[in-house]
Amino acid sequence: MTDVSRIFSPAASRVFGVATIAAPVLLLASTVAYLAEDGINDGVIGGMVGIWSAFALAVSFAGIYRMIESRAPRIGPIFGAIAIVAFTAGTVFNLQAMFTAAYGTDLLADVTEGGLPGVPSIAFLAFLPWGLLAPVSFVATGILLWRTRVVATWSAAALVLGGVLFVASRPQRIEPLAVACDVVLLVALVPIGWAMLARRPVVAEVMRSEPTTV
Repeated sequence: MTDVSRIFSPAASRVFGVATIAAPVLLLASTVAYLAEDGINDGVIGGMVGIWSAFALAVSFAGIYRMIESRAPRIGPIFGAIAIVAFTAGTVFNLQAMFTAAYGTDLLADVTEGGLPGVPSIAFLAFLPWGLLAPVSFVATGILLWRTRVVATWSAAALVLGGVLFVASRPQRIEPLAVACDVVLLVALVPIGWAMLARRPVVAEVMRSEPTTV
């Protein structure tokens, strides 16, 4: 099993634990704020809270990958770097949502469709493909958590499901799916964050054998 007390110092357990609990809570709060404004990806308050959730997710996954690293020393750091890039990119999309609400125009669409004369279309690289890495990171991290047995299987599965719902809901702005996604991520991440804070093993039971290192 993974003993969090051997991985995190007391200060680190507080930082990563609070971030892992706060991230899905803020993500859900952002979605609720969007729904109270103009819809998914269109709102000033929703975008602001969404930026906070992106910061928290980046810190959270840095902690999660510290737990994974000893059991996945080759793949773990690569996936961890991708996740941090993904959630950093999330701040751009939430800022875009604030821009849309304030000025009534979609900056990404304008850039990619040539709606801004004098602005090179290559500016879309501020958004893509980085935004696609967020759902990929949820799914990949969930699979890696399952493979390494760092957390309970149901928690890893919920993270995978959250990633699938994320990509199914956000780009098309499907409101019920977005809420469902955030609730599933809440279920997946809060127990991990709580285990970090308590500095106790995060798996549901002691495994009889060590998992395969990947």
